[in-house]
Amino acid sequence: RLNSPTRYFLPSPHAPKPSKPTDPARSPAMESAGNDRRDAALGSLAVLPDELLCAIVDLLQPTDIGRLACVSSVMYILCNEEPLWMSKYLSVGGHLEYKCSWKKTTLSRLSLCSGNSELEQKARHFDGMVHLLYVCSICLVYLPIHTYFHAGFNSLFLYRRWYRCFTTLSSYSFDNGHVERKDDLSLDHFHSQYDGKGPVLLGKLAETWPARTKWTIQQLVHDYGEVTFRISQRSPKKIIMKLKDYVSYMELQHDEDPLYIFDDKFGETTPALLEDYRVPHLFQEDLFGVLDYEQRPAFRWLIIGPERSGASWHVDPGLTSAWNTLLCGRKRWALYPPGRVPGGVTVHVSDEDGDVDIETPTSLQWWLDIYPHLAEHEKPLECTQLPGETIFVPSGWWHCVLNLETTVAVTQNFVNQSNFEHVCLDMAPGHCHKGVCRAGLLAVPGKSVRDIENHPAGTMSAWNHNDMTRAEKRLKGSGSVRASNSANQCASFEFSDVHESLENQVFSYDIGFLSQFLEKEKDHYTSVWSPTNPIGQREAREWLRRLWVLKPELRGLIWKGACLAISVDKWYACLEEVSACHSLPPPSEDEKLPVGTGLHCFRQCD
Repeated sequence: RLNSPTRYFLPSPHAPKPSKPTDPARSPAMESAGNDRRDAALGSLAVLPDELLCAIVDLLQPTDIGRLACVSSVMYILCNEEPLWMSKYLSVGGHLEYKCSWKKTTLSRLSLCSGNSELEQKARHFDGMVHLLYVCSICLVYLPIHTYFHAGFNSLFLYRRWYRCFTTLSSYSFDNGHVERKDDLSLDHFHSQYDGKGPVLLGKLAETWPARTKWTIQQLVHDYGEVTFRISQRSPKKIIMKLKDYVSYMELQHDEDPLYIFDDKFGETTPALLEDYRVPHLFQEDLFGVLDYEQRPAFRWLIIGPERSGASWHVDPGLTSAWNTLLCGRKRWALYPPGRVPGGVTVHVSDEDGDVDIETPTSLQWWLDIYPHLAEHEKPLECTQLPGETIFVPSGWWHCVLNLETTVAVTQNFVNQSNFEHVCLDMAPGHCHKGVCRAGLLAVPGKSVRDIENHPAGTMSAWNHNDMTRAEKRLKGSGSVRASNSANQCASFEFSDVHESLENQVFSYDIGFLSQFLEKEKDHYTSVWSPTNPIGQREAREWLRRLWVLKPELRGLIWKGACLAISVDKWYACLEEVSACHSLPPPSEDEKLPVGTGLHCFRQCD
């Protein structure tokens, strides 16, 4: 929020200090500009809010956007928005070479650029266009406003988005936050105090890594400038860039949600980077390691991103745990425990295949627009990660990351004995348990929520709506919080059917509690496999079988996980029945888990 500074932002010592923060909606610039031009410029479309108009324009093809820009001064503004052209490029994907602006980059990618550079650079001028200054009340610095205030037209929506594109986080103060910092933690101490229990910031784990001195932007460009890396962005298309081109983009861009390198194949394209670090001793147990490299899910990533970039709210895939070591720059972390959906976030779980989809604002937008309005008891755990520090994120924990400056980091996800059963549970067919693992008791329609720790009293709204079908109920969780453009957003969960009401229960991330929500009528062999599971159906069976053979000391744990993930107890009962029917010897201890598809025996028993 522009008029709600938080304790983490410090004013510039050289900036003037106004006596009272000013909301841009009530600023002299807004009031003097008025909005008379809007009705004439938009005609019948003037009844639509600017946010919806921008969403509609985004549905058009680039050539149609160009034509629409010629209709009026307001349409010219809406059709030349950089976020619009960034969206158009990301919908195409491919190898990216940024050309100073997203409009020029997109038109060049689609071979729509004019050969006349003078025409490309010539701006369309409308009468009454002015250039204004506005004092930003968070950083207390003067910011130019180019197109969002001019005679007869203003747009708070466009201004807020523009502000997020140009705001700087350099004055973001260091804050210890609430996450514990530990040095020289022993493996036993880690398992007893933190593994599966809570996040922790760890120092000295990377002190001897060559990456501590070699993984600077300058050195990486020198060594790997011509190497192509994968780019992360909320886009269905794959984006790749050469490292030297990406660094050039970082220096030129003013994006609200900048692209950042998030490459899980860096070990293949640049194997030398793997020699610059090693997995810390606290995280070396990884039960996915029994699979061949091509069989196991993605598990390690190189992360490079500029100021304002970051990861929006999410739970790590498959309920794995993770560690993240920062080599340069600063990151701001926010975390909620399992089952506590952050404000402004919506979780959807398909009742057909268990596909999990999370709608969330960008990391920067959440910090600016939602965080300042959270009550103290609704705020997350927070910390600022410094170079050389490693943060541990346990299974099921929600987290959001904001880069306060250009950062380079490496991260890995893993499965160990602490989270093994949770990972197996998440592979089980159905959708009820997946919802509860992420959204807690908000995922249970008809539930009277009395979880004071995760959902404090006074934050619940009425959440059974008569106008909603049984197949789509929305449950409101973290109370109403104001988001951008004064829209009301709240944590919610879209869910389908549930067969029992758990009155007076309190949410727990304990596997015994979560397994209550498995849908008993569904089993591994006859149900649809969720596309968001970290590995495929055959790979899951192969993984558990290999663990069974290679880790006999863990067979008690492996059996519990296999019962959750692949209904191995039902499979084994069928196997015993078939053996008895054909007077065959009972299966040996090594034969208790299925090999191959595992379907023939199960169907024959049926």
